[in-house]
Amino acid sequence: MKAKPKRRTSNQDLDGPNLRINWSDTQSLVASWDIKNQQMEAIEQRFAIPLSELPFVLRVYDVTERMIKNDGLDHYVDFDINLQASECLLYGMEGTREYCGELGVRMIDGRYYSLKRSNLVPPCVS
Repeated sequence: MKAKPKRRTSNQDLDGPNLRINWSDTQSLVASWDIKNQQMEAIEQRFAIPLSELPFVLRVYDVTERMIKNDGLDHYVDFDINLQASECLLYGMEGTREYCGELGVRMIDGRYYSLKRSNLVPPCVS
């Protein structure tokens, strides 16, 4: 009989990179991420492509009126990112909207693979 896997008790125990998004001002968000060497190796093994050649994107969802369902009706925009930079500034946001980010890989043929979802960012302007 197999033993049940241990439950994760903190965000630090989660697999995958650590991703955080916060308001920079009323029209832009700042996203930051931290990826450990072990996680980088796992990503390379998953895709069988060197990390430097993978097309990483930061997908930002507008979750003001609808949570993410991955049914083709979600409102999002993709930002191409340099994974080694560890943070980027995302322009064109509305301060009255609620957002959630997701770090992922978008292949040339359009397939998207999620690696990690961020915190929810509430509106900064009411």
